[in-house]
Amino acid sequence: MPDRKRRPRALKNHPYIVLIILIFLTAGCSSLPPQREIGDLQRLPQSPIAYLDEQKSRQPSIPDSCQKILAADFLEKFFLPWHGEGPLPTTDKPSWAIAWVNEHTVFGENLRPVAANRVQELIRRADFKKYPSLDQRAITVHRCDLRALPSRRPFFNDPRKAGQGFPFDQLQHAALPANTPLKITHQSPDGAWVFVETSLAYGWAPATDIAWVDDAFVQAFETGRYLAVSRDGTAVSDTEGNFLSRLPIGSLLPLADTGDDGHHVLAAVAASGRTAHLIQARIPGDTGDVFPLPLTPLHLATLAERMMGQPYGWGESFGNRDCSATIRDLFAPFGIWLPRNSARQAREGKIIPLADLAPAEREQRLLAEGIPFLTLVRIPGHIMLYLGEFEERAAVLHTLWGVRTKNFWGREGRWLVGQTVITGLQPGMEQNSPFTRIGDLRTRVESMNLLPPCERHPARK
Repeated sequence: MPDRKRRPRALKNHPYIVLIILIFLTAGCSSLPPQREIGDLQRLPQSPIAYLDEQKSRQPSIPDSCQKILAADFLEKFFLPWHGEGPLPTTDKPSWAIAWVNEHTVFGENLRPVAANRVQELIRRADFKKYPSLDQRAITVHRCDLRALPSRRPFFNDPRKAGQGFPFDQLQHAALPANTPLKITHQSPDGAWVFVETSLAYGWAPATDIAWVDDAFVQAFETGRYLAVSRDGTAVSDTEGNFLSRLPIGSLLPLADTGDDGHHVLAAVAASGRTAHLIQARIPGDTGDVFPLPLTPLHLATLAERMMGQPYGWGESFGNRDCSATIRDLFAPFGIWLPRNSARQAREGKIIPLADLAPAEREQRLLAEGIPFLTLVRIPGHIMLYLGEFEERAAVLHTLWGVRTKNFWGREGRWLVGQTVITGLQPGMEQNSPFTRIGDLRTRVESMNLLPPCERHPARK
């Protein structure tokens, strides 16, 4: 019969066994994504300018004729809500959230299941049986979030699963800056919420964030000469210095002229009856330039530099950006219109499929055929910008929530990054072990696409 009294002494003589047992027992117990120091953030320069070819950095990335075509296409899409009938063609699933909340358990801001009566109240407030009930033009007068249902409160999938809880509020579609043209196609029964449609995104917005426009306003706003904002948090004030709004990179405003006191622009404010009114406004001279900005690697890298280290924001929540918002806003000042989500962005330009290649071959193909600062790299649910080669490996810029992990027991997790960074295609791989498997991005890369997509408009060339 074995001596049971001697077992504790055996464990005492081998404390590492106890440590391993404790690690296994406690792995995955924490509800917060663990933070790890990702080696790429120290190994790779976190400055897009560091990846420039100095001899080519100031040369135009595309012919001027091509950029003019793209800028005209950008403005056509930007102003479409004022010239097309609603609903807009890009509004493909306006009521998708109704089926989602009816078929799944959804979790609220307290990370507990949302009560059924609260869900049904939101469905009643959306009143989609009457959609579309309006066809009116409007403009944003404040930054506004676009929501899948008329509520500011978040709805999550199961927060106990990796990548399902905070910050992934499933009701958050996107955000629009002030002075964005809109089509309003529906409203809640109490009039507190309106359903907003643009060529970029759609969703519910508070009625207080918009103002109605008429033909005279549209004609006054569409001057044909615009200023592209090139710094985040750009303050817009009226001629007396009163603050109006803050604008992110990629915003557009009608440009009157530029003086010693900055750029003179037009901005929308809400008058009585929520009717839009245009006023003279100013922004600092170093925060924007005439649209479109000349597309050169240096100009792209300079704007990207201003985005580095910014916090991750799913659906642009909290005034931040997710992966596709970063890419879209980066290219917008140059007149290159990109869709709002990563899957659609990956269909722009010349598409090069990579899924049939081995992981290492995918990276080699990117290094061989990718154009630095003009190549997007797609994995399902994520988009990255190829910057070039660093130490014989591909370097990409992306707004990354976290690195995928899987522990010894097969439970998935995330190592939190939560910001805009530059990495290789194997971030965190230096910490791969039998106890913690690190997700290799190369195994999930499906394609790369070369911008800009001038060939979309052969008739305009």
